[in-house]
Amino acid sequence: MMMHFWKKNIVAAMLLCGAISCFAQNWQGEAGKWTFVGQLKNPEGTLIMMPVNNIHEQHTVLKKNGMFKFTTKLTEAEEYMILSPAACRNEPGFSIVVNAVPGEVLTAKGFCNNDKPADGLTFGGTDFYKYYTEAYKIQDKVQETEDAQSAINFVKAHPGNEIAAVFVGAVGCYDPDRLNELLNLMPPAIRNGRMKQFINQEIEDAKEYVQQKERDEMLPEGSMAPEFTLEGLNGQPFSLSSLRGKYVILDFWGSWCGWCISGFPDMKTYYYKYKNKMEILGMDCGDTKAKWKRAVDEHELPWKQVFVPKGSQVFDDYRISAYPTKVILGPDGKVLKTVIGEDPKFYDYLDKLLK
Repeated sequence: MMMHFWKKNIVAAMLLCGAISCFAQNWQGEAGKWTFVGQLKNPEGTLIMMPVNNIHEQHTVLKKNGMFKFTTKLTEAEEYMILSPAACRNEPGFSIVVNAVPGEVLTAKGFCNNDKPADGLTFGGTDFYKYYTEAYKIQDKVQETEDAQSAINFVKAHPGNEIAAVFVGAVGCYDPDRLNELLNLMPPAIRNGRMKQFINQEIEDAKEYVQQKERDEMLPEGSMAPEFTLEGLNGQPFSLSSLRGKYVILDFWGSWCGWCISGFPDMKTYYYKYKNKMEILGMDCGDTKAKWKRAVDEHELPWKQVFVPKGSQVFDDYRISAYPTKVILGPDGKVLKTVIGEDPKFYDYLDKLLK
């Protein structure tokens, strides 16, 4: 994810045909490419598509009469996020995550609602996606119930089908004790085939998720914020305890994080609005010191800053797994609230807290 510039590609929409029957054709994929074809009833004229592991590579896909076609080069299976423009702006809208597989074509038709967008979609395409509609619903069920049985049953009913790989992440995160059972149902041809890297990455991501979840339970609201001393912009050590007596916002960010950067204008507004009552302490992560200092200058950040080096205990102490993460502390140094992502509710909370 650590890229330094947003990359936006405008992809021309292609009108595939005028009738829904076009989805019944026998799709043929291209080696080294993944194609997503859709017919959505949603009113938006564009969609935003991006790899989950690289949200800076954004593709704007145009719709015509509800139809769109998106093709991208792909060497390894990965997850893609599809969002409405509103959702991309952190406004009410829909977003879904689908599995992109090289050499395959995914189709989708229907309507995406904001709460459960995939519920209104029917998937199809090449052989990999034959059972994708059912598999997608099972992933959601595993997440909601924290029970892998439905995924286990599906894989047993479809032995040797690559679609089993899409369950690894959900089972690993929400019913990890049964992950090995799921993996043992997959023959070597799947575990060591073209889905190998995807499966292994899902296993690692699930382990990190479980560990993070366990750490989260150890830092409840009302607990004392762990003390730290880190290097400030002037090269001198800076301790969290020096801010005691004021409300403090610890803003975990990085110059590579597009969502972090996009939130700076609102943060500046609130910094000047409440700077007599609160302090913001920027916690730069994932940068070199040179890139950190350059980003602070480039974006003219007026609040205090410290550098969090790779491997710092701070990441574990504050349960940091996504960016931006904002931790709000009271004047007594206790944790009041943690907000992940650029969420308008963060500013609503500040208004209630500080007015």
